[in-house]
Amino acid sequence: MRLAVIISSLLGYPLLQDFAAQGVVVAVGVPATGQEEPEQLAYTIAATGLPVVRLRQPGLGAALTAWLTPLQPDAVLVLTLPWRIPAAVLSLPRHGFLNVHFAALPAYRGPEPLFWQIRNGETAGAVTIHRMDADFDTGPILVAVPVPIGPHDTHGLHRAQLAGQAVAAGRQLLAYLREQTPASGAPPPQDAAAARYWPRAGLADICVHWTEPAEALARLVRATNPWNRGALATLRQQPLRLLGVSPMPGTVAAPPGTVVRAEADLLVACGSGQLLRLDMLALEEGYFTGTQLVELGIQAGEVLGEFPLEQPAAVPLEA
Repeated sequence: MRLAVIISSLLGYPLLQDFAAQGVVVAVGVPATGQEEPEQLAYTIAATGLPVVRLRQPGLGAALTAWLTPLQPDAVLVLTLPWRIPAAVLSLPRHGFLNVHFAALPAYRGPEPLFWQIRNGETAGAVTIHRMDADFDTGPILVAVPVPIGPHDTHGLHRAQLAGQAVAAGRQLLAYLREQTPASGAPPPQDAAAARYWPRAGLADICVHWTEPAEALARLVRATNPWNRGALATLRQQPLRLLGVSPMPGTVAAPPGTVVRAEADLLVACGSGQLLRLDMLALEEGYFTGTQLVELGIQAGEVLGEFPLEQPAAVPLEA
């Protein structure tokens, strides 16, 4: 088995390492986006001795044809490529281009499914490998490995678990490809009725709305940690990032966002009078526990605000 691999994120690097150790990787393509992560990958992969080619979005189809024609790989494995691959080149390898999607399909198509799965309260994600076609994340599924999402898993923790389980999914893929013969039937198409495309999260998606229930806010915070360095709110008209929170029992008769206790811990009222303990937060001055903010002077009765969406984002989404 001869595989060419296209990779742009460290999320796929454990799988690339495993395939390289098995001797099935003949070359690697890394997008030349100018961003730190692909540049780091290109340097690291080249240091292992694997041939590395840099890919650019303009003229991508011609570049892929020129790269793959002499290589004659059995398949091209795609790990987090930010660009659409021209349909004309998808049939160059005999097994086609195979995309590793780090979420369940067809329910979580799109470029940033990890955020949405945690935000929506899913109890499991997946590593899904599908044959690519002309649209994003729509081709027939070859391998799907479920990956649990624990009640306290953050975006970063689930991402690490996905990276590890991608190795198991990749080994299943190799077994599948080696078993294929000209008489093998085509895999079934994805269930269009269950499909949904989730766009990349925008500023409005990562802002705290204190009228939401405590559990929903806790999911938002976990979905943005460490990605975006937490969910956005305000404290005394200054940006406040929530990195760790805990729903607490009981209810209070206080407007959402009101600090109802500022003693050994920091409790805030949210939707339906539910309580949310603020465990870890970030201000421009640094990172603080809720207790440290109390020691710095935050008091019961203060109201935490919502980040204003109508003004230019003074605190942009983190890369």
